[in-house]
Amino acid sequence: MSRSQNILTDTQIESFSRAISGRVSSRVSAGYEPVRCGMVWNGRPPERYPRLIVEAHSVDDVALSVHFARRYGLAVSARGTGHSYSAVFLCNGGLLLDLSHLNDIIVDGPARQVSVGAGARSGQISAMLAQEGLAFPVGHDADVGIGGFLLGGGLGINCAAWGGISTFNILAAELVNAEGKQLYVSPRENPDLFWALRGGGPGLPFIVTRFHLRCYEHPGAIVSNSWLFRFSGLPHLVQELETVTSFLDQRLQVMIALLPAPPELTEECSKEDGGRLIALSAIAFADDSEDACTILASLPAFANALVRVENQMTTLAEIQQRGKTLLVSQRFRTDNILCDDLSSAVDIVMQHLPTAPSPASLSLIVWSGQSKQPDTAYSVTGRYFVSTYAQWDLAEDDWVNAVWLKGFYDDMAAVATGAYINEFDLEGRLDEAYRCYSPEAFERLQGLRQVYDPRGIFYNPYPNSPS
Repeated sequence: MSRSQNILTDTQIESFSRAISGRVSSRVSAGYEPVRCGMVWNGRPPERYPRLIVEAHSVDDVALSVHFARRYGLAVSARGTGHSYSAVFLCNGGLLLDLSHLNDIIVDGPARQVSVGAGARSGQISAMLAQEGLAFPVGHDADVGIGGFLLGGGLGINCAAWGGISTFNILAAELVNAEGKQLYVSPRENPDLFWALRGGGPGLPFIVTRFHLRCYEHPGAIVSNSWLFRFSGLPHLVQELETVTSFLDQRLQVMIALLPAPPELTEECSKEDGGRLIALSAIAFADDSEDACTILASLPAFANALVRVENQMTTLAEIQQRGKTLLVSQRFRTDNILCDDLSSAVDIVMQHLPTAPSPASLSLIVWSGQSKQPDTAYSVTGRYFVSTYAQWDLAEDDWVNAVWLKGFYDDMAAVATGAYINEFDLEGRLDEAYRCYSPEAFERLQGLRQVYDPRGIFYNPYPNSPS
C-alpha cells in the first residue's frame, strides 16, 4: 500500500508549524539551505532535499509530525545529531525530524541505569555518568549522538568489557510508530521492535525517542600505552599481536591507526613506508593502576618501535578528544569490514592505502574482543574491525576519493565476515547493506518493515523499499 497523496499547500504547512514547538523549514522558504546543510556533520552534504525539516522539542512534536506526514504522503526520516558519514537520513521530498533537542539525560545511580533522549551526545552522557561513578560504552568522539550510534550497533569505548556491542546494553526504549502512537518496547513489550532497534540501522519502521541503558562501574584507573612503528612493518606487527589477542583481557582496548607520518619522523621512515606510520594504542580500563599495568603487560614488548609512551594515566574525556584528532579535513567518506583473517586484510590495506588520493586518509584496525552475542538485529561477528576514512577538503576531489575507497573495499570483501552499518559506504554500495547483518536478521528486518509500516511512512533508504 502506498502513502496518501493529499495535496500539501503552504497554508497547511503554516498551520502545522504553529502546532509544533520547534522550527519548521520548508523547501521553498528562505533560509532552508543553511538549515539543511546544518543537519549534516560531514562537510559534504548529499544532493537530497527534504520537503520539510522539523525541529522536534518533544515526543508530542514527533508524533504530530508522523500524523501530518501520513496525511500528506511524506516519507518521515529522523536525525539525531547528524554525525553520519553518508547523511543517510536526508530524504528527497520527505519530512526530516531533527531530534537533537531531545537530549535530556537522567541517571539512576543505585540501579546503574541511565535514560537518555535520542539526541543526547556521547560526551554529555559520559560526563553525567562519571559524576555518579558510572560509565557506558559511548562513541569515541564526544559529539557522536547516541541515537544513530545505538541503532547501528555501536562500537563504543571499552565495549568488549561493557556488554559487547553498545546496543546490547539497551534495556528498553520509547518510540513513535507509523500510526503516530507512542510505544514502550522491551524484551517483554513489543519484542519484535525491541529486537529490531538493537542494531537495525537506518530505515526502521519507527522513530526511537528515548533509550533506557545498562551502565557499568567507572574504572578506578584508565592507563594507556602507545607505540609508533614504520608502516612497512605492519605485517610483522600484526603477526605479533595475533599471538596474544586470543588471551587478552576484555578490559583492554587495542587499536592500530595507519597515519601520515609527522614531519619530525619522516627521516625515520623509508621509501617503502610511503610517508605513513603505524600508531598502536592499548588502553586498560582497570580497578586501579596496578591492575591496569598487569593487563598491559600481556602485550608483546614491541622491540622495533620508533617511539614508545607507556603507563600514561588518561580519562574517558581524553580518549574522546583523541578520536577527534584523527579527522582533520572537511569532507569524508568511510567503509569497513569485520574479519577473522587479519593477515589477509592487512595485505590488502598495504596495497591500497599508499595509493590514497588524499594523504590525510587513514585506516584503523581494532581488536573486537570475544563477547557473547545475544539475539539482536546486530548480528555480524569478526575478531577485528578494519575501517578506512577517506578525507579531503575540495569538492572537486569527491569523485576520485569515492572511486579509490570503493575499489579498496571491493577487494576487502573477499576476507570479510561482515560489516558495521554505521561506517559502511551507504552512498557507494547501498545495495550491499545486507552484508551488515546475518542473512536471517536482514530477512527479518525486511519482514518487520512490511508488518509495522506497510504504507512506507518511514523513509527506507534501501532499494525496492516501500517508500
